[in-house]
Amino acid sequence: MTDHRTFNSITKEHIGRVYEFLAKVIVVKQTSGPTLMVMEDGTASFTIKAFVKPGVRAYPEIDVGSYVRVQATITQREGRVEAEAKFMKLLNDIEKEEFEKRLTEIQNKLFEPQTTQFTIQSKVLDALKPRFIEVAKRIRKAVYNRRPILLRHNADCDGYSSAITIERAILGLIREITDKDKLIEYQNYRRAPSKAPFYEYEDCIKDLTFLLKDKARFGQDPPLIIITDNGSTEEDLLSIKQMTMYGCEVVVVDHHYPGDVKDGKVTVDEYVKAHINPYLEGYDSNVCAGMLGYELANFIFKENKNSVFIPAMAAILDHCDCEEKESYIELAKKEGYTYEYLETLGEIIDMQSFYLRFMEGREFISDLFGDDMKIQKNIVELFGEELKRRYKELGEVAKHYIEKKDFGPFYLIQFDGEKGTFRGEYPAIGKSTNYIHKTFEAELDKPVITMTYGPTFITVRVTDEIKEISMPEFAKLCIKKIPYTRADGGGHEHAGSVKFVEYGKEEVLRLFDEYLSDVAKKQ
Repeated sequence: MTDHRTFNSITKEHIGRVYEFLAKVIVVKQTSGPTLMVMEDGTASFTIKAFVKPGVRAYPEIDVGSYVRVQATITQREGRVEAEAKFMKLLNDIEKEEFEKRLTEIQNKLFEPQTTQFTIQSKVLDALKPRFIEVAKRIRKAVYNRRPILLRHNADCDGYSSAITIERAILGLIREITDKDKLIEYQNYRRAPSKAPFYEYEDCIKDLTFLLKDKARFGQDPPLIIITDNGSTEEDLLSIKQMTMYGCEVVVVDHHYPGDVKDGKVTVDEYVKAHINPYLEGYDSNVCAGMLGYELANFIFKENKNSVFIPAMAAILDHCDCEEKESYIELAKKEGYTYEYLETLGEIIDMQSFYLRFMEGREFISDLFGDDMKIQKNIVELFGEELKRRYKELGEVAKHYIEKKDFGPFYLIQFDGEKGTFRGEYPAIGKSTNYIHKTFEAELDKPVITMTYGPTFITVRVTDEIKEISMPEFAKLCIKKIPYTRADGGGHEHAGSVKFVEYGKEEVLRLFDEYLSDVAKKQ
């Protein structure tokens, strides 16, 4: 009688032996040689080859979703343990029902987070815990079911910090359950940065093209899409809707203002499967995506090798103002990181992401985030000086060309970003605005609002003590009062932008001036 085994019990010691398995087929791929079937039995996934003759589909009655009994010889290929089918047949209804029940019980345990404890004490994180658990379960389920995963993230330090910590957890889990199969890491997982501060339709079309190509070539299921440091707003809706039409599941890890919250939900929640955002529990944007991603990574796969310097760095670069930021910084200091080093490293990550644009750059980004500490330190030393030079030159331009307007309680600093920066060169508009704001905030005797503008946008930074200003609120005001400018945008309350058609530039600038005058009168 053939010995019955589970997939997780098979090792290289079993090569050459024949065993019987009960399993569910989750991938079928026809090659020019054998038919490859990836199966899972609740303990692990496993590749079983079936061969009739070159290029001919073996067991055509068995497809994705089939429940089977298979006898197979354990083999090895390129260092990976797999098997060759000797015999395979569909389970009958009774067998299938019993196996489905057992599989569900096993999987429900496997999909549960590896931990539900946070690294730091935080009321915000505690309030979000059920949401962390739900997102982690869906990610773990995708990994165990060999469902492709696409990780979309904002292309700045905070977005990268969140994405890389989540990526390390996903890849760590993939390696654990597939015996470090590098092919699976690259076939089933992809990360893509987004330049826009939302899931732009151009990015959606790229993702959809890859999805349909992979489905045609490999028979893959539509991916689980994880969107981090983006995904919560109505600007994300069109892309999310289209991807769900094609069978994708979407989860969101974000901290941007998502619009009006009702009963813990916003507009995108109708289309996403799970959603982490502090606003949904009555908080604000100060617990940034880098912090959320770092904690989520521990829920997904605890042995993820992430360092606490990452959420600390993200909080510094995102100008967070919260107790959580200080907690992470203190933990990072214990690991030997200074505030100045993290600030410089974060700025360098912003710079490198600017030039990487849409490329994943997996290995290079991993080095920046500490996989190779020698390279990280050398990069900080090299580019730290380069950034100082570039910002010094920007400061000289800004001091000569800015316009300063006194509103009484505060100053407005205006700078024409199109004329004052080089297109395609770092620092770009957003980072330039940050630097100009920080410079004049330190020099002037009153709070500062800094506005960098161009033909079709304004980008704004606000001193924290001016509580009455909200960029999402101003974006809504534009939509209401001057809808023909096609104004849209928002972001954080004190760090955001509004885009518009070029015809509308003067009207948007005039409305912003009126908005600030009203705020000044209230102070």
